[in-house]
Amino acid sequence: MRIMKSRPGETMAAFAARAHLHATGTAVALYFPPQGELQETAEAMQRAFPDSLTLGVATVRLFDLGALESGTTLLFLFAQDDADVRADAMLLENISKAPIGYVLEMRRRVEALHPIETNVACLEFCTNNEEMLVTTLTAMLALLHVPLFGGTAFHTDSLTKAPSDVHFCVAWQGRLYEDACIALILKNMRGRILLYREMFYEVRPGTPMHLATKVDPEHRLLIELDDRPAAEVYSEETGIPVEKIVSHVAEQPFGRTLGEEVFVISMRSLAPGGAIIMSKAVNLNDALYIMNVGDYEQIWRETCARICRELPERQLTFAVECYHRYMFYETHGLTETLPRDRSALLGPTYGIVSGGEQIRGQHMNQTGLFLVFEGKGGGAHEVD
Repeated sequence: MRIMKSRPGETMAAFAARAHLHATGTAVALYFPPQGELQETAEAMQRAFPDSLTLGVATVRLFDLGALESGTTLLFLFAQDDADVRADAMLLENISKAPIGYVLEMRRRVEALHPIETNVACLEFCTNNEEMLVTTLTAMLALLHVPLFGGTAFHTDSLTKAPSDVHFCVAWQGRLYEDACIALILKNMRGRILLYREMFYEVRPGTPMHLATKVDPEHRLLIELDDRPAAEVYSEETGIPVEKIVSHVAEQPFGRTLGEEVFVISMRSLAPGGAIIMSKAVNLNDALYIMNVGDYEQIWRETCARICRELPERQLTFAVECYHRYMFYETHGLTETLPRDRSALLGPTYGIVSGGEQIRGQHMNQTGLFLVFEGKGGGAHEVD
């Protein structure tokens, strides 16, 4: 696996020309340009790699070897006979209605890589309908012991628009697609692929549990908690005025319980009648807590310690981090120090900022996900 980055001030045409030097033998090219540049990048990469599968999604910020960058395009190249990581890719369309229509094709592509438990993973980036998508794909992938990992397309313009006016895209073979998902099936030729989930929030002792008693999952509306307007319940418990609760999301998001686990759900905006538009669908009778910030310094260091303990030799870590988590970094002065210190502990670390996160069968928000590739005897490297 080869990794390339655009240079400061370099045009996409110039970057694509440099990338074209590596076109021979490349089976899959995966790219992450800055928001607003996906169309140009998709067309340029398709020209640079006409005989390869090219796919990508835009990102607000890029995690690059310990730095948070903007204005840089990140490119991963996977060779047909790659000694580090081999890949196949596919496009899923119409995911709001029928992602199940792609299950057999994905299974065929996974089986063609001859997975051994823990050495294959599916990396996906989608535009919408995450809950149905991850549930459908995970049901099949779990039979092959292949985990699902990924993120939701995002751009900051969406924060000021009504949900119905927001249209995200992914890129495939030089074109942009809405209501779609790009999926990359990865096989580590140097060992295992392990997945990790990290959140900076906790449910403190004595925190009351609330039941979602009135919801509209299709429009991601949380209307009532415990038969009362959801915004009113949140305001009363936190002391934050109703009109300011959405701006407080990075400090006290909702958490949905599933067994002994808790998954974060972000508030997106307020709706009439004390309802809250969420970034993930809430279902009737879901058990929710209002969470608080934990000891994030200790949390991320414990994550790194666990990764280093379970995978002493690593060739690459790929991160998908929520936009609200990135804003948490900014608010708490972590944008320079945390990515740098984490990369110093883990080794080469790259990643993107997403609008939502998916791991195995769950979709969530305000979470950091890490896809870690073991690197026995070598590994991925940057090329110029």
